Amino acid sequence: MRRTPFPSQLENTAPLSCEFDPDEILQAVRTLLAELAPHAPDCEGLVMCAQMHGMVLMNSRGEIQSNCVTWRDQRVVMPHPSGSESYFQVLTKRIDPKHVRQLGHELDPAGRSAISSGFAEQGDLTPGIMPVSLPDFVLSALCESAPGVELTNAGAYGALKLETLDWHEEVIAALGLDDLHWPEISPAR
Repeated sequence: MRRTPFPSQLENTAPLSCEFDPDEILQAVRTLLAELAPHAPDCEGLVMCAQMHGMVLMNSRGEIQSNCVTWRDQRVVMPHPSGSESYFQVLTKRIDPKHVRQLGHELDPAGRSAISSGFAEQGDLTPGIMPVSLPDFVLSALCESAPGVELTNAGAYGALKLETLDWHEEVIAALGLDDLHWPEISPAR
């Protein structure tokens, strides 16, 4: 068994933010794998478990476009410029109760869709980028493949339509995220 500390939180970021350098996270994982590989010469795969809430924005070429934003990020609860409500309160009003039932839950301020929508409201999202969970970012980088998301982790995005097990296009549009590219959902296995 090996334990590797998580990299330190970045300082001097936006108020209420909680960000980490994704390259430091990836380097810590690579170092850990290099230490463990000699003890498992017949290893044929890797299973990754992680907190569901954490996100890295990537472009279509799989290049990092943001720091890792974790569930502890609270920018979405900052006051919205339209009045006395927070960004999160404004966002939740855009979601029809029918859509909440289809999602299986209300929006979570720590979820990728709420955080991404807050970024979009603040003009901090580039069309075409992809919100990727932290474990899926790491796996994509390690495998040099396009990022995807496993079905059970897709629910943490706050935009999974349970009836179809695909992205909820109406919710995504309501949150102003229809210009983003969403990772392909793979079945649980």
